Amino acid sequence: MLLNLRSIRIDGGTQSRAELNHATVDEYSEAMAEGDTFPPIVVFFDGSSYWLADGFHRYFGADHAGMTEIQAEVLHGTQQDAQLFSFSVNAAHGLRRTNADKRKAVMGALQHPVSGQWSDNKIAKHCGVSPSTVGSVRLSLSKLDSENAVGAVRKSIFG
Repeated sequence: MLLNLRSIRIDGGTQSRAELNHATVDEYSEAMAEGDTFPPIVVFFDGSSYWLADGFHRYFGADHAGMTEIQAEVLHGTQQDAQLFSFSVNAAHGLRRTNADKRKAVMGALQHPVSGQWSDNKIAKHCGVSPSTVGSVRLSLSKLDSENAVGAVRKSIFG
């Protein structure tokens, strides 16, 4: 299905990469301007919004190429469904994920209302990382939560 780029929400916490690779966006933009076709992006439609879940580099490549529409695979689901889906993308295809990308996907999965209840093994499988990576991110988040709690107590006591 062709979707207008402006109808696609990119602000819903569905980008699981640490940052966009601007060289890749430029490469995609040039290729699109020359007529190359790319796989469709993946969006989740909740009845009112299309949440981009996979294809941020393609989305921005199309935008930079001056395109107004892009081919999209539309799945029915919520913003949270799009977030959960996004944690699993690019593990086996697309631009290779950096360690920061993997960490961000795992952090998102650990903080998500659905996958946050999963075991390290299940999150690892979903995110395409090792269970030890999930365990180390989980530990760092729990330490951060502890430090924030201590800081809050100190602030309430000492102002």
